[in-house]
Amino acid sequence: MSSALHRAGLLATALVVETILVACTGHIGGAGSAETAETTAATPGTRSTPSTDGGTTSPDGSTNVDAGPVGPDLGACSGASVEPDASKTISAFFDSLPYSNPTGATKDEYIDTIIKTCQVFGPPASTGFEKKHCWAHLASAMLKESSYDPNAYVIDGYATRDIHGTPANDPTVGLLQIRFSSTVRDYATYGSAEKLACVGCTFPADFASHVDDEQQSTFWAVTGPQANLSLMKSPRCNIALGAWYYYMNATGNGGGSATYASQYCEGKGTAGNLITGLLSHLDGAEGGHGVISNQGGIDALQSNDPGGYDYVTNIKASFDKMLGPISGTHPFFRILPPSPSQYCR
Repeated sequence: MSSALHRAGLLATALVVETILVACTGHIGGAGSAETAETTAATPGTRSTPSTDGGTTSPDGSTNVDAGPVGPDLGACSGASVEPDASKTISAFFDSLPYSNPTGATKDEYIDTIIKTCQVFGPPASTGFEKKHCWAHLASAMLKESSYDPNAYVIDGYATRDIHGTPANDPTVGLLQIRFSSTVRDYATYGSAEKLACVGCTFPADFASHVDDEQQSTFWAVTGPQANLSLMKSPRCNIALGAWYYYMNATGNGGGSATYASQYCEGKGTAGNLITGLLSHLDGAEGGHGVISNQGGIDALQSNDPGGYDYVTNIKASFDKMLGPISGTHPFFRILPPSPSQYCR
């Protein structure tokens, strides 16, 4: 299926089963796959494109250097209880929004999860991308993807693709609209169980017996998604997995062709930026690769990728409202080098 046909079909056939995501945001979300061409028929972003093997030539001349661990607090799992200032800051971010603000115990869980997620998956401070930038990004992306509803559940065209003669049952789910056959499978195959546990998410033991199964397998695309809906709806798992996918792509999919999780973890990533991560989440690695380095580049999406323009612009608008005036290079445009020791086991 061509990219254009898939995008048109998705817009025509997407069904919101539990939550209408477009009411406030105008977007039906879903993470793209980081899988290789050998096992992927199409990258399951919101608007899928055929997969190809990736390359790592950076358009801005960046080198493929491992940035190493986040820093001395990597894996600290400190959370809101021992970081009250961070908790207050994120609470204020939520309160700045005009609608859908989480409250009470739900808000507390989101705050604690964001703090822990940014401890383990946020880009290193040495890049100029600060923890508060990670907090604001995730809070803004959750608003855009699900209006803060952890039960958001979308069946798009890719969710019901043919799997060896059987329809898939592979929706996008939860706060950051992750997909079982892509984000969950990729993390189970390449990510660190310890870092995920730091945030408060543990995969079932049976995942280990399927890490060598292709993405288009019965487990990952047909039976597994429905059997593990509670895991994907869990804020702890959903936020952590969605953030991992954003930042793995932001730090590795900046080249002239797509870089998938397997290639990234082999040290073949190319520096990107947060916009790279956002578009990769929306369109898959094939549709999101490359670096947009300024506002003019975002504006250009209006003509060649209006859905991408809407996605990036809406998240950036919430981000900017949360943080206020930003001096120097905007965090969305900061170059983020590959860090396989952070995102791979």
